[in-house]
Amino acid sequence: MDTKQEDRRIRRTKKLLKSGFASLMKEKEFKDIRVKDITDLVDLNRGTFYLHYNDTYDLLEKIENEVLDDFQTMIDTYCPQVGGHSILPVITPIVNYIVDNLEVCRVLFQNKTSNDFWQKFQQLVRKNGVSMIQMTYPNYNQEYLDYFFSFVTTGILGLIKEWFDTDMRLPKNELVTVSDKLISAAASILNKSSV
Repeated sequence: MDTKQEDRRIRRTKKLLKSGFASLMKEKEFKDIRVKDITDLVDLNRGTFYLHYNDTYDLLEKIENEVLDDFQTMIDTYCPQVGGHSILPVITPIVNYIVDNLEVCRVLFQNKTSNDFWQKFQQLVRKNGVSMIQMTYPNYNQEYLDYFFSFVTTGILGLIKEWFDTDMRLPKNELVTVSDKLISAAASILNKSSV
């Protein structure tokens, strides 16, 4: 059997399961979603689900980790292009990714089902943001750093949630620009000479 064909089928199956799960998350509370609900919706048997995931918690965790890994890859790819006070080169591909993976991202950003995603997202922003702050503001005020990252990550999550809640009426490029300006303005407080 051709392993490429098998890999494609596995990817397709996982995509179906994730999509079905995301659809159900719009209708039900996470705790009320059973494996059978997902497999019935996407017309697969439960055995197929269990080939890839232990249960719905495992599926949710794998979705979260996959999205965060994709964000990290984009940060690694575009971060070297960041210069000055703008992080547009990083924000733009992430917002594009969110739009391209709307169903899954909407579930993760709008639902408080798993605080793990929010905490992991905050860790991701902080881990990558410290080096950006050090490059942009070499004499940054260390006392304010934790406050800054709490403010920025909560703000980013709030912006994305608001965007979803308003049916994404704000054009994508405006969301990117507003995000960049807000983050840059908040970061300027870290400059010791501005305090």
